[in-house]
Amino acid sequence: MFRRSKNNSYDTSQTKQRFSIKKFKFGAASVLIGLSFLSGVNPVQINFFNNTVLAAEVVEGSAATLNTAMTKNMQNGNAYIDIYDVKLGKIDPLQLIKLEPGYTAIYYITQGSKVYANVSELQTPGAAKVNYRIQTSDGSDHIKSDGQLDSVNISLTVYDSSMLRDKINEVETKATDPKWSDGSRDEVLTGLEIIKKDIDNNPKTQDDINNKIIEVNELEKKLVTPPPTPDKDKYDPTGGETTVPQGTPISDEEITGLVKIPDGSNGVPKVVGNRPNTDVPGDYKVTVEVTYPDGTKDTVAVTVHVTPKPVPDKDKYDPTGGETTVPQGTPVSDKEITDLVKIPDGSNGVPKVVGK
Repeated sequence: MFRRSKNNSYDTSQTKQRFSIKKFKFGAASVLIGLSFLSGVNPVQINFFNNTVLAAEVVEGSAATLNTAMTKNMQNGNAYIDIYDVKLGKIDPLQLIKLEPGYTAIYYITQGSKVYANVSELQTPGAAKVNYRIQTSDGSDHIKSDGQLDSVNISLTVYDSSMLRDKINEVETKATDPKWSDGSRDEVLTGLEIIKKDIDNNPKTQDDINNKIIEVNELEKKLVTPPPTPDKDKYDPTGGETTVPQGTPISDEEITGLVKIPDGSNGVPKVVGNRPNTDVPGDYKVTVEVTYPDGTKDTVAVTVHVTPKPVPDKDKYDPTGGETTVPQGTPVSDKEITDLVKIPDGSNGVPKVVGK
């Protein structure tokens, strides 16, 4: 039930560097490592900077040290393994330690009463431990200078973010539906992104994961449809115009008939502004209110042009009569009489004798 590792000059082409610092879809594998050595040595202390382990305490006499390149997000001297990463093949316990040249290691995992020879068998959240035995190149156990067996344990907190990630994907897909308001969609997607970054970069327990699922469920409830668009914002009626002679009355029906109501809006126009005084020439803006079925209203203006009445020619021109003297008994023709009338230029008036 042991898994064997060669020394730290292992063939990286075969291991595929599953624990090298890489960008994965969900970030680097969540492996948080704390070493305790059998023989009463205190747990190794890890220093951090920008989520990267800088140094690990070396246990005197052991051929194994913590592989600092693999130890991100260590917390309180424990390692945290996400079963989600195990399923993806990102977890290889043999790469959690570095061996001096000429040494190999075998390991097994214990979780409660169960013993696993391969990390892929680790499927249950909870506490676990990776147990290493360091061996020499001939396969015999390495005995430290103090005469004790060179054995190393890594304490693990195992959790599974799979259900949480599935729920995140489900809500992300749901949020892409265009029916949701832009504001609620942005709030939900931003919240999901924060949760994803958190679980990709920080250690968790199963309780943490369960609480995050509750957070995602609450975020999902924030997806709301926008309120319906009021009719007044959907339609755009326009006012018209008309011209009437001075003194010609104009009815409300004639005015509202000049409003162009958009098809399908079922808007009803009504004159609400001052009516034009058609006795006085000029341009009049008449306010018309359009009421839609949802109760919202639009207003438009109808322009009424009132033109002055035409002035009769007789009021524009002032012809004058003339006079003449003839001897008694001398006849005077109508033409001679009309010729005596002075007709204003441009009036085109035609004189005619109508008296006796």
